Parts: sequence; C-alpha cells; structure tokens
Amino acid sequence: MSCLRLGTELRATQRKVNALENIFIPEYRDTIHFIEGSLDERERAALFQRKRGKARQTGGAGEE
Repeated sequence: MSCLRLGTELRATQRKVNALENIFIPEYRDTIHFIEGSLDERERAALFQRKRGKARQTGGAGEE
C-alpha cells in the first residue's frame, strides 16, 4: 500500500516539475526579457534627453 501511495505522489510531483519546466519558467523568462528591453529603452531615452539638454546649455550645438 505504501508503494502505491509513493507512486501516486511521485507522479503528482513529476507533473508539477513538468509544469514548471514547460510553462512557468519560459513565461517568466519572456517577462524578464520584456522588462529588460523596456528598461534599456528608457535608459537610452534618458541618455538622449540628457545629451540634448546639455547641447542646449552649451550654446545649441547639434540642434536642428
């Protein structure tokens, strides 16, 4: 009887592991990739704005 219970628990645990490996972890990786891309884009925009502000302060060099 205990072997039967152990087998049942083992199958349930294996299903949970498969769900983590095939569903949840890839979704989290995609989410992390999206967040990193958004942060990189914000950083580039902030850098551009700082350069533009600095150019205006130094006499408008580079302004169109």
